[in-house]
Amino acid sequence: MDEPGAAYEIRYGWTAPAWPALAFALLIGVGFVPGAAPPGNDHIELILTPYVALVIPTAALRRTAVRIDPKGITLAGLVFFRRREFLPWAEIVSVSFYAGARGAGHFRLPELEVRHSGGPAPRSGPATSPALREFDAYLSTHVDPDFVEAFEGTKESTRSMALCKVDTERLERAIRAFAPQVHVFGDVDRP
Repeated sequence: MDEPGAAYEIRYGWTAPAWPALAFALLIGVGFVPGAAPPGNDHIELILTPYVALVIPTAALRRTAVRIDPKGITLAGLVFFRRREFLPWAEIVSVSFYAGARGAGHFRLPELEVRHSGGPAPRSGPATSPALREFDAYLSTHVDPDFVEAFEGTKESTRSMALCKVDTERLERAIRAFAPQVHVFGDVDRP
């Protein structure tokens, strides 16, 4: 068990979406064995190689994907993509983790979303369609105005957690220890 107030790091690793990359690497490797004929003549290796080249190093290096510490949240990227993004607690409004946020059916991928006030605010203007105005009117009667105000003008930073194992209890404990004012949503705040 980690001590209260300890930093929590979510690392990339060998999860279910990473295992097919090993099978694809083996399939691609068969084409390089002297005297062996590659399966099929479709050149599927041209499609599979980028996937294998991204997933295997990411999973094998076990780099930090997300770090939550007393200063804030650091969102890192995959081996070749996305640079690090540091978000101090003073700018963070909410953290959401959804075990199946993107995709459909069995291909739903987990995602971590951080809403923050840093950087230029997104453009906002009056709702132009009648449906949006009606929805805004409905929300104004059913949602606490302070809650709506907290999220107004925020930006969203997300990271896919498909190659990570996320301990939602540790994630929530770390957020609550370092920034109790931050809203926590999704699969984090459920038992």
